[in-house]
Amino acid sequence: MDHGKKIAATVLIGAVVILYFVLYGSLGFSLPDVPPVLRIFLGIVGLGMAGGMIKVIIDRIREIRKGEDDDLSNY
Repeated sequence: MDHGKKIAATVLIGAVVILYFVLYGSLGFSLPDVPPVLRIFLGIVGLGMAGGMIKVIIDRIREIRKGEDDDLSNY
């Protein structure tokens, strides 16, 4: 697989996971019978995880561009 396909797969899978976390966060904000502090906490957790996933995607794209095919070999 060339770099373009690896980057596209990384972005596609990452986008699906980010969408899941954003939906989780928005659901957390919109729960009607939950105390406001818990709603805010759930929303922040979901959006924070989406932000973390964006960082992971950026790091992986940089690894792919440097030619690291197997990122698990670093560990």
